[in-house]
Amino acid sequence: MSVKTVLVPLVGSDHTCDTTALDSALTVASRLKAYVDALHVRLDPRSAAAFVGEGMTSAMIESVIDMAEKDSRARRQTALNLFNKTTEKLDKALDGKVNFVERQGNREDVLLNYGRLCDLIVVCKNANEENTSNEMVINAALLETGRPVLVVDSPITKEFGKNVAVIWNGSAESSRAITHALPILKDADKVTLICAVDDLDDELHSEEAIRYLERHGIAASACEIRGSSGRTTADLLMSQAEKCGADFLVMGAYTRSRLRRLFFGAVTGEILEKCKLPVLMAH
Repeated sequence: MSVKTVLVPLVGSDHTCDTTALDSALTVASRLKAYVDALHVRLDPRSAAAFVGEGMTSAMIESVIDMAEKDSRARRQTALNLFNKTTEKLDKALDGKVNFVERQGNREDVLLNYGRLCDLIVVCKNANEENTSNEMVINAALLETGRPVLVVDSPITKEFGKNVAVIWNGSAESSRAITHALPILKDADKVTLICAVDDLDDELHSEEAIRYLERHGIAASACEIRGSSGRTTADLLMSQAEKCGADFLVMGAYTRSRLRRLFFGAVTGEILEKCKLPVLMAH
């Protein structure tokens, strides 16, 4: 796998989150020599009329649409200003390879269509209260685009991915995550496979995954986690990644059935909520 296009959605209302996502996308693209598309989706002001209550006069509806139009213009300008300010400081490696892309419509719908023709989507999860749709954007990117998603909590550094922890559970999603992460894993100094073995995973072994990575020129070690001691699987995985000194995490997203999530917990959701490391996920 090679990464040629990195997509980063810019909301235009959450400056901190947009800055974190854009800076991280540019850092990754510089390492991988990829293009960056900064995508801003302008909401159609007419869609605001769908949320007005019954009994609203035409004048009141027009007022709502006008307010939505002003908000849309303001968000677009904020996103563009951030893009211009950030790209002014770019190094030569990204010269001419960064684009500001505008579309109009529903954020999730546009992301699905545009995101399916990129190699990596970078999203910041640390959104403010105003940006309530951020979780929906992350899940739409994960579940509907078929692309890997890098979820960041804070801007990643240029030295990212030197010590990578890979959560391996033998699932198709875990396999996809490893394949998508190969460009980063090849550049890492240390790669550790972490396997959380529960009662339904007695046949889970890491040797095959290690052999697969070896054939790609990647030396990896593995460790197994057994017994929860009352802790969640996600907590155990994050704790083990910390013990390994990892600065980057790779995992499959939503790999368990609903029944398994009921018994063993929703690992993806908890890691999205609590993990401070950059997490590359694939579904």
